[in-house]
Amino acid sequence: MRAKGTKTVAAMWFLALLPVVGMTGCCGHRWWWAFLDTTAPTVSSTTPADAATALTDLRAGSAPTFSEALDPATITVASFTVTGPGATSVAGTVTYAAADTTATFEPASPLAVNTTFTATLTTEITDLAGNALASDFVWSFTTGATADTTAPTVTSTNPASAAIGV
Repeated sequence: MRAKGTKTVAAMWFLALLPVVGMTGCCGHRWWWAFLDTTAPTVSSTTPADAATALTDLRAGSAPTFSEALDPATITVASFTVTGPGATSVAGTVTYAAADTTATFEPASPLAVNTTFTATLTTEITDLAGNALASDFVWSFTTGATADTTAPTVTSTNPASAAIGV
């Protein structure tokens, strides 16, 4: 795409001044070329993995990682949903960590045991250049028969308890 005269700077546009020798046209105008990001973002991985079973951390969220930075305003409870059992919506919150391009759905309460859940990312999600996911991305996982209710314990400390001269 080229425009004669002034250059336009927009998110994810890379501009390069390319003088056209012998073809400057009227009044010696220079030509600007803009290279636009037209690549749709993709999902690189999911946590839990697709078809994972026997999950015992019923409070753990679902987290996809994307191939590139996204527009945080497009990652919402409408564009990232979790349902189960069946089409029953799971209440929760959605956050986006730009540093590692990961979105997280945190359920408002523990997930039901022995239940299959489906996570869906819609084409409302876009990258910084406005490119949407090419299609809805869907994955599922199943919780285990029981929740992990064992409290964590401290097995060691460094420095050791009551250490002197640390």
